[in-house]
Amino acid sequence: MENLTAYRIFMGCSAAACILWFFLSFRRKAGTSKAAVLCGLLLPAGVLLGAFCARLLWVLMRITASPPLFVFRYDELSYYGGMAGVILAVCLCAKITGFPVRETLNAFAPAGALMAALARFAEGFLGMFGTGFVEEWIENGLCFPVTVEIAWSEDYSEFYLAVFMFSGLFSLIAMVLSLVHSGEKYRFLRTLFYLCLPQILLESMRTTSIVWLFVRLEQLICFLVCEGILVYYAFRGGAKRFRSWIPALTGLLACGLIIACEFAKDGKILISESMVSPWLCYLAMAAGLAAMAAAEHAGSRRLAR
Repeated sequence: MENLTAYRIFMGCSAAACILWFFLSFRRKAGTSKAAVLCGLLLPAGVLLGAFCARLLWVLMRITASPPLFVFRYDELSYYGGMAGVILAVCLCAKITGFPVRETLNAFAPAGALMAALARFAEGFLGMFGTGFVEEWIENGLCFPVTVEIAWSEDYSEFYLAVFMFSGLFSLIAMVLSLVHSGEKYRFLRTLFYLCLPQILLESMRTTSIVWLFVRLEQLICFLVCEGILVYYAFRGGAKRFRSWIPALTGLLACGLIIACEFAKDGKILISESMVSPWLCYLAMAAGLAAMAAAEHAGSRRLAR
């Protein structure tokens, strides 16, 4: 089931490797000594702030239960709070060392995306924490990396969808896109957008999530980040022009589609008194996210002119 030792070793090595990559790329702009100081501060700051913010956001999402703040369990941490903590660490370390924050974030973007991917892959050491339910008709037809087998005893095991693998692979795609966008003014924002966008769908597949009524909170966080970036594009592109708001409006339409799909998946919307297949819901949600991706591309291209 769980292997916490392997998880911690993997996460520690991943953080060190990503900081090393950031150092090797950033030293060309900043010089070896200054980049070394920045990265020397960033490694411990990123670990500490990442862990603290991961716990803080989880506590805020469970505020009605009043859990203690300084208790760190892997299943009581928010992945997106951890992302926010690492971003905050980059900003603070850039300020301390005198580097422009935007330039530093843009330079850190691909290494940060790699760290996000590796953190997702590490969930493979945590049993069924990063998994989702799989329908019986494909249970025995697929294997890792699509599904993982969870052994409950010597005689009984079940297959679960390896959501953590899909999350990691999409984060790697975000890393590649970040490398392609090298030199762009909004490189960090675009990387963050493509880190969060596919998670809107993947968070819906996970068995472990924090839910208020019918709202999956971390799914909502991902959407708000993406929609916030589209709204930012609108203001930067000219808030008084309707054309600037088309990407943000596309995001709202996609949000409506995703909400409808969530209701249908939970059986609250029926077609001919029959439940809609979850896979049809996921396909429709993916179409909405694809529309948001196209809107982001159009919005960023308009700002680049």
